Amino acid sequence: MYIKFTKSHQKLLQYQIIKKYTFKEKMMTTFVSFNINGLRARPHQLEAIRDILGADIIGLQETKVHDALFPVNMVQDLGYHVEFFGQKSHYGVALASKIAPTFVQKGFPFGHDDAQRRLIHARYNFDGRSIDVLNGYFPQGENRSHEIKFPMKREFYADLNRYIDELQADGRELIIMGDMNISPEDIDVGIGAANVKRWLAKGTCSFLPEERAWYQTLMSTGLTDTYRLFYPKSHDEFSWFDYRSRGFEDTPKRGLRIDHILCTDTLKNDCVAAGISYDIRAMDKPSDHAPIWAKFNL
Repeated sequence: MYIKFTKSHQKLLQYQIIKKYTFKEKMMTTFVSFNINGLRARPHQLEAIRDILGADIIGLQETKVHDALFPVNMVQDLGYHVEFFGQKSHYGVALASKIAPTFVQKGFPFGHDDAQRRLIHARYNFDGRSIDVLNGYFPQGENRSHEIKFPMKREFYADLNRYIDELQADGRELIIMGDMNISPEDIDVGIGAANVKRWLAKGTCSFLPEERAWYQTLMSTGLTDTYRLFYPKSHDEFSWFDYRSRGFEDTPKRGLRIDHILCTDTLKNDCVAAGISYDIRAMDKPSDHAPIWAKFNL
């Protein structure tokens, strides 16, 4: 049987070989972000993230389950501690980790009633080094003309910037992951020129100029896109593929890179690999997103 590996999968295999012989003094930690689009519907994909990617910390978005019904045992049986913040049918986030966090914040610590449960923040200790992980399901926005959803997206980015400023003022090192619902550059858009023109003309969200401005403001707080550290010019790998148009099955694949793992600049030299897992997206009954991952020498 012939298996074709993506660039990021090749990078993962190279890393696993290198790992065997180097970095003995520190722990290699794999962070994964995945919009699972219904946790209880896709335990097979969560298990694959453990088995294929060797995930140490997993940020899940769109868990779509109320806290009282969260499948704690399912996650624990995979070997993870889990913190979650969710609601019935929509939204919801969780952090699964091989080590228990020392601190957990659910939602922003200011000014919200958490009607939409979109953010969870946990602090982890790696051999004396404290790392804060923020996992978010960012509002999609729908369209710039939408009177509620578009301003909500703008506000979420503004609130996140405020929260990051507060954490960095305390000297925190950050990893920020999630479905951010923005394609930062044209090379992150793979839906064809005609569709790009149509989306922009209609004001459809994902790569509108104002959205990219919000994203750049976020990055200006001193953050690095871990994927672009290793693939600065890649234009043919994406993290979201529309079910209806079957963009994942096409050759070349049609999708958007809207899921990101960002880190503060103090961590970027510790990032040794990053990528997008197409093999997990190719499973039966998948989410419309592919998991993304980044490995750090911590």
